[in-house]
Amino acid sequence: MKTFYVGHDKRYKEYRIQGQPGWDTSENGYAEFESEIEDVISRGNAPQGGLLLELGCGAGNMTVWFAQRGYTTHGIDIAPTAIEWARERAAARNVPVQFTVGDVVQLSSYGDSFFDFVFDGHCLHCIIGEDRVTLLANVFRVLKPGGYVMFNTMCGPVNSLKLENYDPESRCTIHGDIASRFYGDPDSILREIREAGFEIIQHKIEEGSVEESNHYMIIEARRRSLFPVEERNGGSRN
Repeated sequence: MKTFYVGHDKRYKEYRIQGQPGWDTSENGYAEFESEIEDVISRGNAPQGGLLLELGCGAGNMTVWFAQRGYTTHGIDIAPTAIEWARERAAARNVPVQFTVGDVVQLSSYGDSFFDFVFDGHCLHCIIGEDRVTLLANVFRVLKPGGYVMFNTMCGPVNSLKLENYDPESRCTIHGDIASRFYGDPDSILREIREAGFEIIQHKIEEGSVEESNHYMIIEARRRSLFPVEERNGGSRN
């Protein structure tokens, strides 16, 4: 399937012109999301500080929110407009955040075993096909052994009557020949995260509202010490 991740930049340009606070349409939406993430962090599994990376950080709303809570934060997004917006937001709030225009699939700007915490605030479901395997492998790579990752992703079941352009075979929305969102079933999403070398700490499935077409899942996971290939080879990467 074809992808066009950088196409998000056009949407960010439109949202800035329209006066939105970011990808979400209202500050109330971000406040609800912040409260939800605060509840997850309060469970005690997430580190309470340290180096944090947000995948697909967009306009930096959540990256800045984490920085205001004492994390040393980095954000990456493929959309230059989003990163410019995020830098302006961080400067306006006088918090230091390192924002990078880059590919979340490759994470080539970051070294191995660098971050304590990787946060996905609605990025994983935008990644399609084998790119998901690569992204998860690179999240594993940039996390320290024992490092923590939180995914917040769309998932099935899907109400295809409410979701336009949904293809049940691929479980993606497809516009023309471009796949834009993946709605995996929860068990398959958990399996791909485990296969990438993570231990699932806990997960929660949230039903979408009556207006929505899908469910959501919050997953807390921890990086195992060895890369999956090391485990298969008895501890050697050769």
